[in-house]
Amino acid sequence: MPVPRLLGAAAVPLALASTLLTAGGASAAGSTDGWEISLSGESPAGSLMSVSSVDADHAWAVGRKDGHGVLMRWDGHTWNEDTAPGLPDVWQWSSVSAVSVEDVWAYGTVGRDQELVHYDGTRWTGVRTAGPADDAWPEVPIAAVPGRLFKGGNALYTYSDGEWTTFTLPDRVDIRDIQALSANDAYATGMRYPVEGGHPMTYHWDGTTWSLMEEASVPAGTEVDKIAVESPDSVYVAGWAQPDADPPVPSVTHWNGDTWEDATGELTDLYLEAIVPDGRGGLWATGTDKAAPAFANPVFWHFDGTAWTREEGPTASDGETRWPSYNFYDLAPAGPSGGFWAVGDYETPMDEHGDTSHHGLIERSAAPEAD
Repeated sequence: MPVPRLLGAAAVPLALASTLLTAGGASAAGSTDGWEISLSGESPAGSLMSVSSVDADHAWAVGRKDGHGVLMRWDGHTWNEDTAPGLPDVWQWSSVSAVSVEDVWAYGTVGRDQELVHYDGTRWTGVRTAGPADDAWPEVPIAAVPGRLFKGGNALYTYSDGEWTTFTLPDRVDIRDIQALSANDAYATGMRYPVEGGHPMTYHWDGTTWSLMEEASVPAGTEVDKIAVESPDSVYVAGWAQPDADPPVPSVTHWNGDTWEDATGELTDLYLEAIVPDGRGGLWATGTDKAAPAFANPVFWHFDGTAWTREEGPTASDGETRWPSYNFYDLAPAGPSGGFWAVGDYETPMDEHGDTSHHGLIERSAAPEAD
């Protein structure tokens, strides 16, 4: 199976102090017409893998720095490290899912073990989890909705009323992403490995069991590991292929309730790491841009249901400017206003010893203008 590509594992130690510019409100940092920086520079985060919010004033982002898990919290003005009691020490927090300000879940790993924690508005508490840690790929997805928690990996797990139910998957199938509309309507996607010769696998939860959906048609060698769900009649799965030494070839496929149809369109040269419905019948996508000629800018793509438009995000003041150094791993709505969070990391320029460092990065989009 593949291993994670861009986790910032080689980042050199960074100071833990935050400033208004780096960990403060988005207005204190750089911006473009559509996106603005909300966290950059020296902060508790070296790389951020997942983000979830419940409203404009409450959001959580998780990742790691220097071999230790980091959990950040947005209070409506600034991003700061979450100091609520009860968090265990982990190597990395890889997934977070918030239902309300008193119902937040986070998943992480430490060594060959896994940690699942729940926040009740006051403190974090460890929760017994099901199944072994996924040694092949520790970034196990979770998705929480009122009354139920879903967990992926090398099986599909559901948690409700203090009990776990396990749905066994075929050999060498790994679930990379889960999205839930309700406790009785959820979707999960992943791959049957190895990628070459493997197949994308998409499952639907109906409140009782998981059922395998019709196989999405994607180009050979495509790693499908992202899903975005608008409704039972509008499900997107996405990923990318890496043919030899050529730029990555992204792929987006749409389920319309009856069949899968290609929606990749103009999307190109992107390690596609994150997709999310835009709430208006379209889609946001991002990852790591590899378009030639290479340049060091964050890149976002927007799909309006028909065509894709490429947008550049703002650069950090201390970011590398000579080659692509911006990576995003997750997107999520930033409350009901129509804006979105994007989380990841970026590189700084090489020092006199040829070393670079990674910084956690959070950008936020402005709410769209009314039609």
